[in-house]
Amino acid sequence: MQYLPIIFVRGYAGTQKDVEQTVDDPFYGFNSGSTHIRVDEKENPQKFFFESPLLRLMTDHGYQPIVDNQNVSNQIKRLSGQLDKTIWVYRFYDVTTPSYGSSSIVRQEMEEIAKGLRDLIQNVKQTTGADKVYLVAHSMGGLVCRSLIQKIYPEEGKQAADHIDKLFTYATPHGGIYFEVGSGLLENLRDRFQLNNSDDFGPQRMYQYLTPGVQPTDKLPDNFQLEKLQSIENAFSPNRVFSLIGTNAHDYEEAFGLSRATVGVKSDGLVQIDRAYILGSHRAYVHRSHGGRYGIVNSEEGYQNLQRFLFGDIQVKLSLSNVELKDLDKKFYQLETRVALRGLPIPIYEQAIAHYCPITQELTRTDKPIPLFTAFLIPRNSASDNNVCRYALRLALHSFTKQQTNWLGESHLDQVPLWSDYLITDVVELNSTYKAAYSWNSDEKEPVTNLNPNPKSSSNVYVADVPLPERGQKVLGINAAVRLEISKWQ
Repeated sequence: MQYLPIIFVRGYAGTQKDVEQTVDDPFYGFNSGSTHIRVDEKENPQKFFFESPLLRLMTDHGYQPIVDNQNVSNQIKRLSGQLDKTIWVYRFYDVTTPSYGSSSIVRQEMEEIAKGLRDLIQNVKQTTGADKVYLVAHSMGGLVCRSLIQKIYPEEGKQAADHIDKLFTYATPHGGIYFEVGSGLLENLRDRFQLNNSDDFGPQRMYQYLTPGVQPTDKLPDNFQLEKLQSIENAFSPNRVFSLIGTNAHDYEEAFGLSRATVGVKSDGLVQIDRAYILGSHRAYVHRSHGGRYGIVNSEEGYQNLQRFLFGDIQVKLSLSNVELKDLDKKFYQLETRVALRGLPIPIYEQAIAHYCPITQELTRTDKPIPLFTAFLIPRNSASDNNVCRYALRLALHSFTKQQTNWLGESHLDQVPLWSDYLITDVVELNSTYKAAYSWNSDEKEPVTNLNPNPKSSSNVYVADVPLPERGQKVLGINAAVRLEISKWQ
């Protein structure tokens, strides 16, 4: 575990009124909590208090906020040397508000905002003595971080890894923002008129502020592949990045629901699910909207993924190996996954058909294991007294048969649930070595079967395969197994 200063970078303020509300808040909204949680199949809200990511970092880990990062001397004096546990808020909208004496409400370009973040990181390092910082960003804030990492630092001959240790993004449109309606017309209007810099979410501007050596006037190359927008290239290791993805469009009420109506249901209400992550990064799917009372930032799910990624001691990569599905020419399959940790009232990861994000295309791949989830564990936070970390992974495989198109031009899909079960696993570290035990809930209620490392294990990585129960083997293949790769995380 390593504590470093944390810099919060907020998202986009759509109107000048939104800017004014943002700058009136000392913490730019990261102090906002919630009192509801979705729990049942009808999405009925229940009372559940989440204090805010800011307050939880203070109470759980002893972090202290720096309220005004331009006037830090008196604030630093009261911290009694705990400078590594400080939270800083990048207040980049302050320069565009008349309430702070600005003569213009013209917004900064993304490259300018990224340079300001560079200066704040340098200030934080000098003030605290820390070698690096953690960046935690919401929405557009993640693009600000990427502009710094992929363009500003490289153009100055610097390496982002010399200044930034980890990057965590909530609901960032890493692949841009697109609309399900309009056949491209809405995107063209947005990028043409550039109202309040909204073109920052279009491919041309993203190409400009994410690519070293490219000028703000350069055009997007004709042969440019849009998926490259989600690549961090060689500027920073994707292993040090976590992308948290929201899957609840229903609860995003911005613009009286117009946003979710135009972006579509396969989104968090603003950012589409398949564009909300950096390629190769760790990721988690949570049933939260982009903002509002069910928002992804002010959620227990978001915080649990955040604290474990930043401060976890153990990394467990879960994957599904040796899958052999039948009748792929007539059927396609979808796999639902859900991960819960003992002691937490909510899942920290959930890919579900109802949330428009099941595992689908990967199931046909046979060349390597299918990634399921990477869990970061904090033994000292274990619900038990012996530092044993227990998690439950639910797997549910569904089969769909596509019938012939009828005379109305419609096709019918039959859903056939094939198999579901819970894998319950205990992981513990003893004298720098790992031990694990498991059970399938259909067989045993407690993890009673010890896992033996397979030949792919090394002194640094403990690898073990959990065979599926008999019913799972019948549908996924006799050799199908859940692979665990356990290693130290820091």
